[in-house]
Amino acid sequence: MMQCALCKNKKCYKGQNCPGLQNDQIEAEYDEIDRQLMTVAAKIEGRYYMQLSRLEESAKFAQEMGCTTVGVAFCLGLAQEAQYIVQYFQKFFTVHSVCCKVCGLDKHHFNLEQIEADQFEAMCNPAVQAKVLNDAKTELNFAVGLCVGHDMIFNRHSVAPVSTLVAKDRLLAHNPLGAVYAGYWRNKRLGLTDEK
Repeated sequence: MMQCALCKNKKCYKGQNCPGLQNDQIEAEYDEIDRQLMTVAAKIEGRYYMQLSRLEESAKFAQEMGCTTVGVAFCLGLAQEAQYIVQYFQKFFTVHSVCCKVCGLDKHHFNLEQIEADQFEAMCNPAVQAKVLNDAKTELNFAVGLCVGHDMIFNRHSVAPVSTLVAKDRLLAHNPLGAVYAGYWRNKRLGLTDEK
């Protein structure tokens, strides 16, 4: 069983091969698209390390991939943020954006639990978000604040590779690591301790 997160040494950083996979086995895991993504990711990291925000890195990445059309799948709760993101991406690309509530389908249609049982609630529609962007033939898609679970559905249905630009965390200003960085959350709420 691999437990990299609990490893004290992280000697893989210097070349240790804990799983014992041979180079050809590792190479077999990467198809042509993966290799292109890996090449561009390494280029962005190597050239812009600690210089760009994730938003800027995302645009640079898409440019290096040769993309002309990108997609943004966003949560309605981050509509203003999505507007700024789309405005920035429009400097470089044709941008298609689609909201999580696309089609306005009632949660009752899929017998989904509601936040307020006595009110109409449109369901999030991540499979259709992906369909809209697939139909637009986007070359890369960026997820902005999709709910846990909805992001998985969107990723499964997207034809284009997906990068998460914003991870939703309603309580911590969309900064999930705040739960780990803040002592109260880490120790009291999550029951985690620093292991030495």
